[in-house]
Amino acid sequence: MGRETFRRRYCFGRAKTYELVWDGDRYDSKAIAGVAHLYSVGSLLSADDFSGGARTVAHRLRTLGFTVEDGATTTDGPGQVAPQIVLQPRGGARDRGPQNFVKSVRQGVPIADIKDVLGEQAEVLTVLYPDGIARLWGATPTRQVNNEKVRALRDRRAGDDVFFYAENHFIARARILHLFDSPPVAREVWGTDENDATWEHIMALGEIEEFPARVQAAPILRCLNVRIPLRSLTLRSAENYRRVAHLLPERRQPVLPQPPTPRPAMSRRLTAADLLHRIGFLGTPRHSEGTGSGRHQSLALLWAISRVAAGDPRLTPWSSFRTEVDPLLTEFERPDLKVDPKSPFWDLQDSGLWEVHGIESDSGSMPQAEMLDKAQPVAGLTQGSAELLQNPLTRLEAVIKLCSTYLDDVDQRALLSRVGLAGYATADGLLDEDEGGQGPEITDAERATGPTARRDVTSSRLVRNGSIANQVKEMHGHACQVCGTRLHYMRRPYSQAAHVRGLGSPHHGPDELPNLLCLCPNHHVLFDGLEIYIGVDDVVRRTHGGDSLGSLRRHVDHRIDEAYLQYHRALCELSRLTKN
Repeated sequence: MGRETFRRRYCFGRAKTYELVWDGDRYDSKAIAGVAHLYSVGSLLSADDFSGGARTVAHRLRTLGFTVEDGATTTDGPGQVAPQIVLQPRGGARDRGPQNFVKSVRQGVPIADIKDVLGEQAEVLTVLYPDGIARLWGATPTRQVNNEKVRALRDRRAGDDVFFYAENHFIARARILHLFDSPPVAREVWGTDENDATWEHIMALGEIEEFPARVQAAPILRCLNVRIPLRSLTLRSAENYRRVAHLLPERRQPVLPQPPTPRPAMSRRLTAADLLHRIGFLGTPRHSEGTGSGRHQSLALLWAISRVAAGDPRLTPWSSFRTEVDPLLTEFERPDLKVDPKSPFWDLQDSGLWEVHGIESDSGSMPQAEMLDKAQPVAGLTQGSAELLQNPLTRLEAVIKLCSTYLDDVDQRALLSRVGLAGYATADGLLDEDEGGQGPEITDAERATGPTARRDVTSSRLVRNGSIANQVKEMHGHACQVCGTRLHYMRRPYSQAAHVRGLGSPHHGPDELPNLLCLCPNHHVLFDGLEIYIGVDDVVRRTHGGDSLGSLRRHVDHRIDEAYLQYHRALCELSRLTKN
C-alpha cells in the first residue's frame, strides 16, 4: 500500500532514527514492529504502547536478521500519528443493541460459523484471531453525503479507539484491528433491521475493555463538540482525543499473551541441538526394515522449512496445508501407505516443534476431517523453531537430518525441488532471473531467420561488490587457493572470486571478504557444484570418495569465516545424500 499509506492506516509517524532497509527500500521500524505484533499476537501496538529505541525495536529487528540503519531520516517529518477516537452508539432494545453487543463483542463470533460467507476475509480474520473467535461490530449504510456518520465511515482506520455509548454513558473501549464491508457477513451475524438494512460496514476489534464504572458521556461529548445525546457513529481527531483523555479511564497496559504451558521437555529455550534431536524422533523411530514411520511428518516439516526459507508466515490455515502437503504425501510417501494430510497437521504437535490453534479435541485425539474443514484451524512451526530455522546453517542441518533419517529411499533432489528447496543443489543457490546468462530459449522461427535473435527482458540481479572480489584476487596474486594455478587471459592475470556461502536462495550469503575464495575456473566450478569441500583441517577433499587435493592456500591478511566453510561442508553432505 506504500509507506505513507501504511503509516496513516496504522497511526504511526515517520521513523526519526531507525529505518529498516529491505531490497533497497526503507521502512519505518516502529510501524513494522507494531503491525507485526498484530499478525503474530492478535493486537495492534500503537505508537504509544512501546518505545522504538536501539535496545527495543532496532535490536529485535536486527536479531531477526534485518538491516536497521541509524540516523537514516531527518527529524522534521510528521510526528507520530496517534489513534483517533470513534464514538459508537451501542443501540437500544429496538435495534437489538444489548443482545448484539453481548453476542458479537463480549462473547465474539466463531469464525467457523461464518466461514461460508467470509470470502477473502476468512484468511485475515484467522490471522487476527488465532483462537477462532472474532470480535465484530457493524454500521448500517447511509444515503447522506456529508454527515457525521459518512465522515466517520470514510475516515476511521485500523488503530483508532472505539468507545461504545449506551444510556448516556461510555461502557467499553476497543481498538480497531481491521475494517471491511460485507452485507453477507453482517446478515449472518446480526440479521437486518426494520428497514431490511444490515450492519455491513464492519469493524474487527481487539480486546474489549469494559469499564467497571460507567463513564459519564456528557462532559466528553461537550469537549468534542458532539451533540448530546450521541445518536450516530462519530469520529474525532487524535488531537481532540488527547483533549478528553483525562476524562476517560486510564488505558490498561498491554499484556503480552503467555505461552502455553510447556511440556516438561520444553521448559528451557529451544536450541539448535534440541531442534535437530527432536527431528530425529518424529513419530516412532524408523526400524531397520523401514516401516515408513515419521515419513509423513518429515515431508510436512520439509514443506514448513521451505516456507521459512521463502519468508512466508509460519502458521497456515488447514485448507492451505491440505492443498499443498497432500500432493507431497501422494508422491513421496511409500506406495503401500495411505496417509491423510490431517495426520501430520495434528500429530506433529508431539514433536514440540509444531503448534495448532483454533480447534479443540477431546482428550487431544486427532479431529475428524469434517471438524477441521469446519473450524479451519491454523498450524505451523512454533515461534522458537521458526526463529532457529531462520539461521541458514541450522535450516540446512535440519534438511539433512530429515533426508538422512526418513527419506533415504526417495529421489531427494526431486523432493527438495518440489518443496521449493532446489537451491541446495549447488553452493551458489538459485540466482535471480537471467543471472549467469540464462535466458528464454530461442524459437525455431527465430533460429531460421539468420543471426541470433535478441529479445528484451526485464530482470533483477544480485548486486555484487566488485572491489571486494578484486581485493581477494590481488591478495592471492590471482593464484588458485586449491591448486596454485595462475592463469592469463588476453595478457592479463585471470582468476575468479568464489563465495563460500552462496548469494543465491536459500543460502543468502553475504558479499564480504571472509566469505570469498580466489579460485581458478576449474576449481570454482567444482566448489560451486559441491564436488569439493574444505575440511576442518584445511585439507581440500572430494565430496564423493574423500580423496585429498592438498591443503588450502592461506594468506595472512585473508581471514575466511569458519561458519561459512561449515555451511559449505553441510551442503556437500546433503549432496552426498541426494546424488544417486
